[in-house]
Amino acid sequence: MTVRLVARVRPNDLHSTILYPHDDESEERVAMLAGIIQLVSAALVKSTDSDDGPTLRFMKSDDGVIGYCKQGDYVIICEGDSEEAATDAIQAVLDNPGASPKELGSKLSKVVHDRGKEIGDLWR
Repeated sequence: MTVRLVARVRPNDLHSTILYPHDDESEERVAMLAGIIQLVSAALVKSTDSDDGPTLRFMKSDDGVIGYCKQGDYVIICEGDSEEAATDAIQAVLDNPGASPKELGSKLSKVVHDRGKEIGDLWR
C-alpha cells in the first residue's frame, strides 16, 4: 500500500498539517497540497454530509486517488494508490480525533507498514 500524503487542513484559513510522511515538509509537498486543497474545497462546497458521520469521497489523481472527508473544522486529505489505501489512512486519523500530529504520523506509519506487510505476505 502506498500512501504519498496525509494532511489535515482547515479550509477557512488553509492552515495545513502534513501528518504523513511526518518528516517531509518540502516545498513540493506543500505546493501539491495547495492544489489538492483547492480541488477538495470546490468538491465539498457542492456536496452535503449526512448525519451518520464523515463521508469519505474520492477523486482520481495522476498517481492514484485522493480521498478526503470533513471532520469538524478540518478536512482530512490522503493521496494513495487506491481507494482502499486512502480509506485505511483516513480512517486511522478519524479513529484518533484527539491525537497530536506526531501521534497521528506514527499511527499512519504503522497502518502503512502493516498493510504493506499484509500484501507482501500474499506473494510468499
